Amino acid sequence: MAETMEETIVHVLKEKLAPFVIYLFGSTVNGTVRPNSDVDIAFLSDEKQLDPYELFMIAQELANLLKREVDLIDLQQASTVFQAQVVHTGKTIYCSDEKKRMEFELKAFKMYAKLNEERSVILKKISESGSVYGK
Repeated sequence: MAETMEETIVHVLKEKLAPFVIYLFGSTVNGTVRPNSDVDIAFLSDEKQLDPYELFMIAQELANLLKREVDLIDLQQASTVFQAQVVHTGKTIYCSDEKKRMEFELKAFKMYAKLNEERSVILKKISESGSVYGK
């Protein structure tokens, strides 16, 4: 029996990265997938931070199996905005520790809210002055 795309992703990443959560996001999830679309995958793991080359090689292995380009993102290394976007719009395709997943998601949304609160002062000043760089 052939594996689905999600099963293939989970199988490879569990073997290579020992993640406790894997998300699909982007066009694969939001219904805008095209023949040349890539597969956007994010994960969280308790393992040490991976070398970018290792992540690249795992993404290439997945790309070969899925017959599509793959973007593989370690969410621990991603920006606050990116984390919040993946958590909000992504689809969880694997989770071995619901408590850790919920803690990460809560933290991502909390940090995003704090960032927006801090940025609002700056954006208000820009709006009032009409310029980013001052006059």
